[in-house]
Amino acid sequence: MTKKQTVQETKVKAIKKIWRTLEQDRMVIIVYGGAGSGKSYTTALYLITTALQEPELHILVSRKANPSLKLSAWQLVKNLLDKLEVPYTVKYSEQTITLPNSSVFVFRGMDDSEKIKSMEFHYAWLEEATEFEQEDFLQVKLRLRRARPSGRKNKVILTFNPVPSWIQSYFFEEKREPDVAVVQTTYLDNPFLSEEYITLLQQLKHQSKTHYQIYVLGEFTIPEHIVYDNWETLDKNEMPAEFDEIIYGVDFGFNNPSAVLKIGLKDGDVYVLDEIYRQYLTNADLIELLKTFVHDKRAVLYCDSAEPQRIEELRRADFSAQASNKNVKDGIDFLKRRTIYITKHCTNTLREIKTYSWKHDVKGNVTDEPVKFDDHTMDALRYAVYTHMHYAGTKIFDKQEWGVF
Repeated sequence: MTKKQTVQETKVKAIKKIWRTLEQDRMVIIVYGGAGSGKSYTTALYLITTALQEPELHILVSRKANPSLKLSAWQLVKNLLDKLEVPYTVKYSEQTITLPNSSVFVFRGMDDSEKIKSMEFHYAWLEEATEFEQEDFLQVKLRLRRARPSGRKNKVILTFNPVPSWIQSYFFEEKREPDVAVVQTTYLDNPFLSEEYITLLQQLKHQSKTHYQIYVLGEFTIPEHIVYDNWETLDKNEMPAEFDEIIYGVDFGFNNPSAVLKIGLKDGDVYVLDEIYRQYLTNADLIELLKTFVHDKRAVLYCDSAEPQRIEELRRADFSAQASNKNVKDGIDFLKRRTIYITKHCTNTLREIKTYSWKHDVKGNVTDEPVKFDDHTMDALRYAVYTHMHYAGTKIFDKQEWGVF
């Protein structure tokens, strides 16, 4: 496939309103909106096309946490290059992808901003930009100082669903950036979505105002009827040096992401230390990831009890996998009586807990059932903590206090 053919094919598959905004000669490009609207896909296509057309471009691709970056934008760019039959060279140790014309994609997580301080770029793409802090964005802007022979502006591109973050006040209310192009998108802009996914999104209208506004309408909103308000974020160095116990929660998926949480328990509190969050994992794939994620085979993995075959496969791979108790209401009530600390690099857990809310009925009355959308880490958290502390009975669990035995 020639370069011209590649450019033509990318434009055919892109979401046109996003593409037109990305082409504007502005320093900051904001692409936000609902789920399934083609934000990330079109941005990756645009950057690949631009890199093919202009030699020696340096493009930073970032998420807040490097593990999430390698499982999302890194895979997306690689897969698109393969699909478009564009040759490239990968340096895994440096997390770079170089094209034949010497344009290079540099992938860096901003969990350590020092990683980019000596670098200069023409483009920066902040995927899931609501994960970042304002200081991360400002630091990235300082790196956009590599001169372009074309004379066009260097750009930072932010793509995100409008979950609560600093972005709304900074860009939309205070308008601190003068050189900005903005496009808002919804699933209606994406003609490539499956009917099954469209139905899933449309059903949110009858379940949750918060989810409907964020993930369907693509609008900023103040979340209502949130399940958990008993959580805080911590840096890695703020976490306890030791824990009473380490356990794991596993929510199996395939088209939906599989979610695995590493959870520390100390003095009755809950610490989310690390996460796996990835689509299209077979059990064999998951087992390979768990071999490096689970550092002690004696630690118990509490899994979705609806998947006994997958649990048995984990056991045969020498993991201490057990079926969890899936009582949703009791599990949530139990977690709400604890303080939950979440490491800042567990970005998927943080995103989900911000919008995890109670479903409402057709009359608008709030029910005691949470919305079943974007809740995979929330399920994994409940499986592990509730099953382990409520039923296993540990030294940090005061049985008389709760009166359940």
